[in-house]
Amino acid sequence: MSHCSKKANHGLVQRSKTKGFSLVELLVSLGIISVILSVVVSNQNTYTDSAALSNLADDLALSISKAQAYGIAVRELSTGSANFTASYGLSVSLLASGSETAYLFFADRNDNLIYDGDWTCQTGGASECLEKVDISRGNYIDSFCILRTNGADQCGTVERADINFTRPEPDAGLTFFNSGGQVFTLPNTAGVRITLKSPGGLVKDVVIYTTGQVSVQ
Repeated sequence: MSHCSKKANHGLVQRSKTKGFSLVELLVSLGIISVILSVVVSNQNTYTDSAALSNLADDLALSISKAQAYGIAVRELSTGSANFTASYGLSVSLLASGSETAYLFFADRNDNLIYDGDWTCQTGGASECLEKVDISRGNYIDSFCILRTNGADQCGTVERADINFTRPEPDAGLTFFNSGGQVFTLPNTAGVRITLKSPGGLVKDVVIYTTGQVSVQ
């Protein structure tokens, strides 16, 4: 065999030895890909969790602003009813079964500043409930804190808050209920903080001040 042929054969052998992955290299590559995919999936879940919770907080804040707008605008209770006296509000509660995953939009027909009705929200007729807004994606209402102008804030003391807007003022009327369902009063009340939670434990707060200001934190 000529010298040139030997060199050509040697080159073929060398090239054949460098083709493909060894088993160890393949396993290492698969391990790296698995770690990357785990991180991506984890971050995606966190992002989805956070986005859904933010949407819930924004929706709740918008519903409160809607009740405020209805109250200030002296909205007719229903088309053709000629009833312009009702105020509007939201009832947010942990008292009823499943109430942590919904809130109620209501019209205060009898001017007592609270929602008179049960959590089934039967609409029509003399019912005060206008709409039951369901909370999705596993998010839920976690707790309430009463904010105060003087003295310590009271957290975990109440389990229901009714937020009401009466014409022509933009101020929010706040009525609280304790774990037994009785009205709970506290001096120097400045507002209420409603804490929302996601399935992954993320937290968002919707704060309603007695001045009518609403913020998401």
